[in-house]
Order: sequence, then C-alpha cells, then structure tokens
Amino acid sequence: MLFLARFILKGHSQAALVAATTALLGVLFTPALWVSGGAIVLVTLVKGPRQGIISMLLAIAGAALFSWLVFAAPQMAMMFVLMAWLPAWLIAAVLQQSVSLAYSLQVLTGIALAGVAVLYALWPDMGEAWREPLEQMATQLASQSDEFSLDDLNHTVDWLLAFMPALLASSVMFGAMISLFLGRWWQAVLYNPGGFGREFRSLNLGKTAALIALAIMLLAMVTGSVLVLGLVTVVLMTYSIQALSLIHAVVNIRQISGAWLFFAYALLFFIPHLLILVILLAFADPWLDIRGRLAAPGGNGPE
Repeated sequence: MLFLARFILKGHSQAALVAATTALLGVLFTPALWVSGGAIVLVTLVKGPRQGIISMLLAIAGAALFSWLVFAAPQMAMMFVLMAWLPAWLIAAVLQQSVSLAYSLQVLTGIALAGVAVLYALWPDMGEAWREPLEQMATQLASQSDEFSLDDLNHTVDWLLAFMPALLASSVMFGAMISLFLGRWWQAVLYNPGGFGREFRSLNLGKTAALIALAIMLLAMVTGSVLVLGLVTVVLMTYSIQALSLIHAVVNIRQISGAWLFFAYALLFFIPHLLILVILLAFADPWLDIRGRLAAPGGNGPE
C-alpha cells in the first residue's frame, strides 16, 4: 500500500491511472472503489484541492474511455464521479484547509443529511426499480418456510424500497469516509508516521453536533417518518466512527494489548447491539470526557 501511495504522488497521470483502474475494479469488488477515492484524497491532501481535481478529471476521462470501449457505456464514469470521487475530493479539500478530522466529518454528515432530504424530495420512488425481483424473492421465501408470511415479507419489501434513498446517501457517505481515512493514513505514513492514529483516537465531534444528532433521533421516534429515519441512519453512521475512535483511545490510554482491539471488533460484529451502547457513550463523550477520565495519572490523553 505504501508503494501505491508513492506511485499516486508521482504525478497526475499516475494518480488518474490508479483512480480509474480501481474504480473500474469496483464494479466487481466494492472496496476497490474506496481505494479509488483514497487516491483522489491523497493527492488533494498533499498537493491541494486544485491538483486533486485535475487528477480526478483525468481519471474521469480514462474511466469514460475504457467504459465506452469495453461496455459501450461511458456514463459509468459519471457514476464513479458522483458516488466515489466527488464526495471524497470535496471532504478531502475541507480537511486540507481545516486540518480538523472532526470538522471534516461534521461537514460530510451535513452533506449526507442534505442528500437524504434532496433524494426524498426529487426521487422518493427510486427503489421501485427493485420491486419485482424483491417481491419474487419474498414469494420464494414464503413458499419455502413457515416462519414468514407473504404479507409480512411484502410489507418488509415496501419498507425497504421506501428507505432506498437513505440507503443510497448513506452508502455514498460511507465510501467517502473510508476513502478519506485511507488517504489520510497514506499521508501520515509518508509524512507524519503515527499521526493518523493520534488524530483518529482524539476524534470528538463536539456538543453541538451531539445535540443535533439527538434531536434528529427524538424526531424520528415521535414521527416515525421514513425521511427522518433516513437522517438517523446518517447520524448513526457518523457516531459509529466516534464510537470506534473511543475504543481505540481507551486501548491506547490503558496501554492494553492490541489483541483487545481485535476482540472488541469481533464482539461488535457478532453482537451488534453492543455497538449501540458504545454509540451512546460516543454521544455522551463531549460532556463526560471519557478519554480524560480514563487517562493514567499525569497522562496527556491519547498518543
């Protein structure tokens, strides 16, 4: 990965080559899209937003040409721009100017919240394209199992289709976050070893963001609106990152073996309800200062 980062920074053509190639691979293997966005992020962080957008435009041209020659569908390149490169470049530009990971995530969350609202306003029925295959799956499942009734499964399908705009916005946001973290980690490895770890462990979104997030969640409980539930999805995704930051900070402060991180991630994977508990702690962290309270006497917090 370090070799790839150095190759990306050699010039616009190298960055565009990596971004376009990995984006096209992302058609078959989604994580490759995150690497693609990470390439744009790295150029933007190291060389500035203008250089980042030049690399992105070259990557667009390359992806469009390849898509036209192989798939006869150059519009695939625009899909990559809207879903992988443009959000990653935008949030990298914010980070490059603000030098604040917390502020950058706040901006990204705000954009995602606006994206959910816009999608529901302009394209609320976007999920209808998947209705027929999903209903066929529901019919097959109901016929093969006595545990599920067809009416219940069709109700689930209706809810899922109504939730599709929120899922799209959340998936784009998630990809942008992963690309941002990858690009920032590459930058730290090259120019500030250990810097990304310190930055991530110190992540605190602040009291105002927590209050806004809690207000959105309360609104969802009161209204039950699909739109507001979509906003909650974005909020929970953001605070799941702060929750993971808190776990990493505790392990670092207490100087616990790194094996505990693996154990913690395994628990969160197999018992997802634990993540909700840690997210609640992340909401409370701006007031409780959990990192400071757990720090050893005379310690300076996460290193």
